[in-house]
Amino acid sequence: MIAKFVLPALVLIFAAPTTALAADKAFPIQLADEATPDLAEAFVEAFETPMASSSDLDAVRVIDERSYHFRPVAMHKIGDHLWALLSTGSLEDAGHSDGGINAVHYLRDAEGGWQRVGEWLNLGAVGTVGNAATGWAFSDAIGKYPYLVTSGGGVWQGCAISTATLTELAPGGPVDRAGFTDAMSSGAGTGQADGEYDGRIVAAEPDKSFTVGYTGTRSFTQRYVLKDGKYALVGIDQVPGC
Repeated sequence: MIAKFVLPALVLIFAAPTTALAADKAFPIQLADEATPDLAEAFVEAFETPMASSSDLDAVRVIDERSYHFRPVAMHKIGDHLWALLSTGSLEDAGHSDGGINAVHYLRDAEGGWQRVGEWLNLGAVGTVGNAATGWAFSDAIGKYPYLVTSGGGVWQGCAISTATLTELAPGGPVDRAGFTDAMSSGAGTGQADGEYDGRIVAAEPDKSFTVGYTGTRSFTQRYVLKDGKYALVGIDQVPGC
């Protein structure tokens, strides 16, 4: 594996971002699609690139002879002076079935700047046509450790579907623990029945279960229970596929 980094120089003042989650706003978990500001210095340290003179952050990494362009999108405090940074990597010259890559870095907010603790790739949900996650959120209400929720999807013959992944941000490194359909829309393709479903995590029993509530064509809930390190759906999936 060959890695190459390219990033323009920034003149920045170190400041740890704040992303505290208010207890009364824990559910439903709302995913964002806009990047959090002021992540430049953490991003530069995460990808170990030099500073440059532009605010257009773009770290290029070559993985398996294919170029991915990373940008920082969100950050969350996961421990004493320890933060998790999510960056999304889009793939150049991608086909419909090609996904992007999500990167998670653990960073320590030390005096004078960030210190990189670890890097993990291929986590969370990604989309088609070279896209990484298109929606993301952090939550402190799902387990003992914080969780990252990402979503991504695509369109197949007029049917759009998106999958969400829950990634536990444990001290030893992030681990994907669960997945569920968070959006589905059909009816534009030949022979498809009309249907629209929008799913959000509406409740959780920390480290035991979480519940997804759906609205749209029908309203219902589905519960996922932790077993052998993974969350499994209880019963039959009521969301139709494409």
